[in-house]
Amino acid sequence: MVHPIPRLPVFDWQTFSGSKLSATPCLLAHPKSHFTNSGRASILLAMEMIGVGPGDEVLVPTYHCPTMVAPIVALGAQPVFYPVDDDGAPGLAWLDQVDVSRVRAILVAHFFGLPQPLALVRRWCDQNRVRLIEDCAHALFGASDGKAIGTWGDLAIGSLTKFLPVPEGGCLANNLMPGALQTLQRPSKIGQIKAGFDVVHAGVNHGRLRGLGYMVRMLYGLLAKFKRSSAVTTAPMNPSVAEGFTIDTVQAHRALTYPSAWIAEHASRDRIVSCRRENYKFFVEALTGVPGLRPLHPSLPNDCAPYVFPLWVDQPDPGYAELRRLDFPVSRWDRLWPSVPSIVADIGVQWSRHILQLACHQDLKRAELQQMVDVLKRVYAPGHVSQ
Repeated sequence: MVHPIPRLPVFDWQTFSGSKLSATPCLLAHPKSHFTNSGRASILLAMEMIGVGPGDEVLVPTYHCPTMVAPIVALGAQPVFYPVDDDGAPGLAWLDQVDVSRVRAILVAHFFGLPQPLALVRRWCDQNRVRLIEDCAHALFGASDGKAIGTWGDLAIGSLTKFLPVPEGGCLANNLMPGALQTLQRPSKIGQIKAGFDVVHAGVNHGRLRGLGYMVRMLYGLLAKFKRSSAVTTAPMNPSVAEGFTIDTVQAHRALTYPSAWIAEHASRDRIVSCRRENYKFFVEALTGVPGLRPLHPSLPNDCAPYVFPLWVDQPDPGYAELRRLDFPVSRWDRLWPSVPSIVADIGVQWSRHILQLACHQDLKRAELQQMVDVLKRVYAPGHVSQ
């Protein structure tokens, strides 16, 4: 049986092998870090904690996923997009020239899991009385300007699914706010059971957890048959929901399931960091010098665990559509919020088209990494395919 290459971490026997602790700081070790339902939910909860509402503005980078913006709009606030430079840092010179009298917060992301220096951003926020929400959805591990990620912002948000083999989950760290996180709704027992089964099923579906495959597939077949027999007709989902342009505010206020929380607390963090760094370096060596392709950041900072490998592609289309057709583990932030402006010296809009985010998580096998490289070369540089 041919298994798909996993886009995100998948549960395997190795998930808990190695030290739970890591020399690289982890957002989950933050003393005031709390589990949430998702990274998107964490943004919504953070906005609620600082009182964002109608009439307020929130600064967001031009390079973004719509899930970063949807919580702002759901609260009736207005997203205002700021430019990012070649390193993904906020354009502070541009920010100094705009009216921030209605701005309640700025969302600053550690893109790709590579920590951004935030000392100057923190100073700008303090001078302008703007709350800093540190977006660590790509950076569950790392240090920035000598401090652990998640400690620069008034609030910091993270995403568990990008780093751990769990079907849902996020976290929210509170640094300076006096208020506490509101009590989240406990998931149902069925939801708890489903979360645990989804973890195991994803591992089996990608060729992991050898020895459990037949049993899990048989159980999944029985559950699928039960679902069909008891199905309730519902209205079709609006495509924009799946694409991240809206947020389920009820779901956002639900607590994380116990299976996902348990895995987050016990998985080997040392393995996550070391494997991701090795995989990132593999891509640097394999793709450097290939015509039309360029590693965006060939040098990996010491204190980080990358979420993805950012690859600049000179002519990304129509090749990107072919990669998606092949179920290649890649993503691209090419669906920006409709009101994103054109700003001089901004790199964000260019990144949205030219940067492909390649999976480089800890559960990828070396053969899968090589297969990814071969597919990329076949699509974008046929003369450089490995023999």
